[in-house]
Amino acid sequence: MALRPFPSRAATGLPAQPAGSARRPAFKVPLLIAAGITCAVAAGQALFASPVAAAPELVDRHAVVLVNFRNRPLADAQKTHDLAVQNFFGAGDSLASYYAENSGHRMRVVPAKGDGVFGPFTIDLDDTAACETGKIAELARKAVSDVAYDRVSVVFRTDFCGTWWGLGSQPGPVTWFHEGAVADKAALFHELGHNLGFAHQDRELCPAGNLSDCTRDGYSSRTPMGAGGAKKGLSAPELLAHQWLTTPQTVTPTGSTTVRLTPLHTAGTSGVRAVDLPLNAHGDRLVIEYRVPDAGSRDIDIAQGVNLYRVPAGRYDHAVMVSNAKRDDASARGSFAADSTPITDTAAKLSISVERVSATGADVQIRLGNDAETEPGKALPTARPSGQRSRSADTAAPAPHTTTEDPAAIGPTAGSVAPGPAAHGEGLATTGAGPAAEHALSAGIIGCALIAVGGGAVFLLRRRGTRGRH
Repeated sequence: MALRPFPSRAATGLPAQPAGSARRPAFKVPLLIAAGITCAVAAGQALFASPVAAAPELVDRHAVVLVNFRNRPLADAQKTHDLAVQNFFGAGDSLASYYAENSGHRMRVVPAKGDGVFGPFTIDLDDTAACETGKIAELARKAVSDVAYDRVSVVFRTDFCGTWWGLGSQPGPVTWFHEGAVADKAALFHELGHNLGFAHQDRELCPAGNLSDCTRDGYSSRTPMGAGGAKKGLSAPELLAHQWLTTPQTVTPTGSTTVRLTPLHTAGTSGVRAVDLPLNAHGDRLVIEYRVPDAGSRDIDIAQGVNLYRVPAGRYDHAVMVSNAKRDDASARGSFAADSTPITDTAAKLSISVERVSATGADVQIRLGNDAETEPGKALPTARPSGQRSRSADTAAPAPHTTTEDPAAIGPTAGSVAPGPAAHGEGLATTGAGPAAEHALSAGIIGCALIAVGGGAVFLLRRRGTRGRH
């Protein structure tokens, strides 16, 4: 289905719900984000998932608006225009092709009109106001008021707010980029991910027997949202957030079993691509995937290995990669220190171990209940998909929240990232992530600014330290 065009806003920025209101802004782009999985167990079955309709098509009619400040035009408007056409909408490696391939062609990013790139338009601001992103977005929208679109990306050049490279509302319909970021595919993929609701994907080191008391260990490096750059596909939890894995590609064991996982981004639709397990009474879940480097897929430079993710309160778009070994980029093998070392959770009576891996698949042993206390190696039945799966409809997704960026948030070939203050109530807090924000905020702080747009979070990406990217 096509998203509704983004309506006009007041000149002071994007409208937001009044404080304390539980209703979300009417203009927010709907996301297929769900809170859990409903399972019913049939006698004798090792796996069960309930019927659900296929994910509807999501069409993003995208407008890229090039703007000049009164005192500072784009350095090379024609070059920037051509790069934007190619990197947003091109038939080759582009924002459009990235999300088409990751979604199984359930999402289409298409030009809102013509080639999708408009301008440059001169707006009534000097670049000293470059941090007033709400005002910039409003003026850019007015410049293309005759164009029907779902999301808009605003591109400009400035020497102010020089610590960020690009930013995006999460979830929401707006992204902003410095001129040089149009050539940075990692930044483009990352920012649209925020628009779709994806948070930054952390990596955590967990003690034996406990997947809920872990310590941060950098980013996952398994997705553009986890410092993975442009040459990695989305992770399994991110695909599940929008139902971009087909129903036979996901299994939910209800008893101890061995699952044969096909590499997540291997071409075709056959094979189990993810395991999705309940973890505790709080609604947390555990998702398992297998990744291999494959030049013919979106996983061009991924580290080979089985990866585990904890999904907090059923929010697949906020999943965290968990591991039993400290991160070591030189020998990255996924979540496991060694194939023979299981990852366990005593309270959940859960044990996960890897039996064998190859270029075509990985055998993952899942032990539940009393079986979790036995040594790995005992033969278990092989899991097979059964029926279809769905998410729970009776648990509402949490309200949008704010957080801060980190210098390595996007990953290779991207601009660096600036820690920014988070929205906290009516103002800006500088001590880290605040509570959910339902206000439109604008900060004129050079070096770091964070704006809660349309009740969602905005993440700031620091411009690359060198000027060579402009």
